[in-house]
Amino acid sequence: MLRTRVKAAPVAGVIISLLCAVVLTALSVADHFVQRWAPAMGSPAPVTVRVPYGPRLVRDQVSDRVDIEYAHAHVVVPRGTVLRAEKPEHWTAFLYESAHRPPSTGRLVGVFAIFFTLMMGLTAYLRSFARGRLRLLRVQIGLVVLMTALVVVGKGLLLFTSLPEYWIPIATVPLWVASSFDRRTAFLVTVVVAFQVALLLGLDLVLLCVMLARGMGSTLLYVDKKHARQMVASGSIGGLCAMVLFAALMLMFEGRVDVVADLLALEGSSLLACFGGGVVGGLIAALFRAPVARLLGDVPRDRLVDLSDLEQPLLVKLSREAPGTYEHSRAMANLAEQAASAIGADALLTRVGAYYHDLGKTVQAKYFVENLSPDERSPHDELDPEVSADAIMAHVVVGTKILRDGGVPEPVVEFAYTHHGTQLVEYFWNKCQQQGNPGELTEDAFRYPGMTPQTKETAIVMLVDSIEAASRTVEPPERAAFEQMIQRIVFTKVQTGQLDDSGLEMKDLNVIVTRMADTLVNMHHHRIKYQWQAKRAEEFGVPSSAVHDSIPDIEVHRDSAPVHAPTAEEPPPSVEDLAATLESGTAAEVTGDDPSTERVE
Repeated sequence: MLRTRVKAAPVAGVIISLLCAVVLTALSVADHFVQRWAPAMGSPAPVTVRVPYGPRLVRDQVSDRVDIEYAHAHVVVPRGTVLRAEKPEHWTAFLYESAHRPPSTGRLVGVFAIFFTLMMGLTAYLRSFARGRLRLLRVQIGLVVLMTALVVVGKGLLLFTSLPEYWIPIATVPLWVASSFDRRTAFLVTVVVAFQVALLLGLDLVLLCVMLARGMGSTLLYVDKKHARQMVASGSIGGLCAMVLFAALMLMFEGRVDVVADLLALEGSSLLACFGGGVVGGLIAALFRAPVARLLGDVPRDRLVDLSDLEQPLLVKLSREAPGTYEHSRAMANLAEQAASAIGADALLTRVGAYYHDLGKTVQAKYFVENLSPDERSPHDELDPEVSADAIMAHVVVGTKILRDGGVPEPVVEFAYTHHGTQLVEYFWNKCQQQGNPGELTEDAFRYPGMTPQTKETAIVMLVDSIEAASRTVEPPERAAFEQMIQRIVFTKVQTGQLDDSGLEMKDLNVIVTRMADTLVNMHHHRIKYQWQAKRAEEFGVPSSAVHDSIPDIEVHRDSAPVHAPTAEEPPPSVEDLAATLESGTAAEVTGDDPSTERVE
């Protein structure tokens, strides 16, 4: 039985959201249950005490009454600071912490509900609107793990350092998502993570806005996915966006912003923290890009380059045991890479996938026409249609197993079980019907056991697999004929629903059709005929004038005697003529009567 990658179902989304909400709620309020971390007047603060930016509790020094003051202020009491009654900010921090120890049931329920709602929205989006690997359960779990890890880092910074909370490197996860998938999903991840981090500090409004500005700015300006250094640049620009927004918020809330005094505070500077958090986020994203790519189901480029080496053992096995399939795969790789590059997909991954997609044909190579010699009988002539169909469909399952056993990354293995999707093996189904369908079989017995393409790259290989094979039958090899053939293949795949989950849009398909037609025309370009071809043409009954009349002059030396060469207007020789010449002729037939003295330049 073919094992494909598991998509995340609605039930899985609910379970992931519940577990994540429980973990994040515990992270958010767990410190308020630790009694030895409770601050006490006259004693050093066991952890850093922070009061959210907004309304706060204050103590009237005269009446000793506690009131709510709707004044905006940033209160941070660093870890180890002795709390003193004469300092208003210490009383504010002490009263805030005392009011939240332990958290009330209502607060716990509220925090849990917010976390759960955020995660449900994210998982629902990934199931319904995300493309490619983002719909896979493994990828969604990996993404949730990364988001949770970022919240853990943020909580540690809040509790055990006196640095401004704006140092939390929120841009890291969105940059990873943008690198492995797309910026649209990275934007949504930014929103969710920003709320999760802000909830660690009582949903601090300024912190939330700064996190959103930095994450969105970094994601929006991350355009070059191939180079990790671009992550640092994007993170830095996101930090600048956060600085500007923070200054604007201070002007709105407090009516002024003292930039010089803030910058001179150095490690206590909020402006520097806004910018520095972006730089740190970009650095972390760049440094850990490769392992995170593996966690999210991506394949690092160095591994893809290694797999594209034609001396890889699996490719050598394919060239020896199924040479026709090997040449078909190489031709496909060139076409597929062109198509992927044209629509902005991963061209290198597409090329590698094309190399390995048909590896299963090495097991029963003679069941596939491209591996038969010209006079060799097909084994399908002696088999029932359903048996032939099983033999053909088996290469999907067998190829998947060979690739997995060979340690090939799963995104490359995916090409093996998606390049035929769930299509019908039409030839043998029609043959079965022509024979009267004695076994009363249904179409399901003649359908491939794989899954439809889930990414643009696997969809391109599915299309090119059919296009490359069909291009060999197009006569004459003209652009209009190629374009008509390609359009027919694309329309068939769309009509049968094979491209529904691939993420390919109509504009992508239009670009692919155009690029494939141009590439095939260039691949079938004309060549001039040489004199020995003209001689063979006369032997086959073709008038010599048809070959000689338009032959331009080039020099062929035989003891310095010039001769004439063929013209560019002459049509290229057929494969049959070349084969006949090479099989029946000698070197003398090709280069002249005396091969020891004649050479062609």
